[in-house]
Amino acid sequence: MSGSSGSTPSSPGMCLVCGLSCRTHFHFGGASCTACASFFRRTVSLNIRYVCKRENDCISSPEVRSICRACRYDCCINKAGMNRDLVQQRKNDKRTPKYVLNSRNVGGEIVRDYTTNSYTTLHEFSQGEQSESSPSPSVSSEGSEEFSKILDVSHGELLSYYVKQVELAKSANVKNTLLVNNIEELLEVINIQSEWALEACTMCPGVDILDRDDVVVLLKYFEFANIWIDSLWEYSTSSNKEEFDRKCDGNNSLSEFIQQAKNTLGSSLSHLNLNTHEFAALKSICIWKLGVHDTTISIKIVAQEQYHAVTSALRKYYEISSNMNDSDIATKIAEITLQIVPVFVSHSIEIPNKVDQLQTIYHDMVQFYENAGIRKLSSYEMT
Repeated sequence: MSGSSGSTPSSPGMCLVCGLSCRTHFHFGGASCTACASFFRRTVSLNIRYVCKRENDCISSPEVRSICRACRYDCCINKAGMNRDLVQQRKNDKRTPKYVLNSRNVGGEIVRDYTTNSYTTLHEFSQGEQSESSPSPSVSSEGSEEFSKILDVSHGELLSYYVKQVELAKSANVKNTLLVNNIEELLEVINIQSEWALEACTMCPGVDILDRDDVVVLLKYFEFANIWIDSLWEYSTSSNKEEFDRKCDGNNSLSEFIQQAKNTLGSSLSHLNLNTHEFAALKSICIWKLGVHDTTISIKIVAQEQYHAVTSALRKYYEISSNMNDSDIATKIAEITLQIVPVFVSHSIEIPNKVDQLQTIYHDMVQFYENAGIRKLSSYEMT
């Protein structure tokens, strides 16, 4: 492979940027972990300059890398020896954040201020709460819109990112997964959607501060959402649901799984009749709620911030685009959030001498894939 994307086989060692002991690759001319390479690529391709409040004197470590992006970038250049010229420029602006596009209209580089006046790190947060002395992750910035310092994006921009992902998926004209006739067609859809999911995951705000192992776990949930949740939403909004009533050729297990998915989440989505903004919010909630169950405290905190930012932006969207009052908005957001139940929340019903486990769409999908001999999700080698 060329030096533009990180290219040598991985080897045990230490990331020269953050100091994390892990398997490293050469990315853009320097040895680093995948998370730091993704951070460098995004910073350069978007022409962002970060500002440190400690005169670029922050300690380089895996814990601090998520707090000071300015010093993390300096380490990419000065310690790891990464080369800006090896980063490929973006071919189009389809996935470019709104604040970047707006800044380009003014001219010059995009300067981002990321607080480093506290050494509080993601790992020092207790699960689900913050210490009272810690600065709030989301503060009012960039006008009147709330801004997430953890995700380095405003709430509105974050929701717009997910909306754009949904719109791009619709415009791609990939076959609806619910309409596949056999395993071969399913595999074709999986391969296409997995490529889309890889880019959507690695470019998602907040992912650049996660460890590689966390990103690999998160990727399989992006894939699941692209392959199945998108198709169920399209099914829920279809005026011709009869076209989805078909059996797969000689594969009862595939037909049964598709029918179950339509009867659970598909039915719920049909009742809610979500528009693109609402579905984009739901999709993001499903992805990150799935991610918190088998990962580190870092992804738990990023997931919490994702949920807060997306629901905050959705509330603002309702306030601007509808006549709903505060109570109606709260009820609607609650209804959307509750759709995670058929996706991954399992219920145990105790019956005498038996426990009947009502399976979930995600876990049933995993079981179906195993029985059908389909590879596990997120088997891509991220470079």
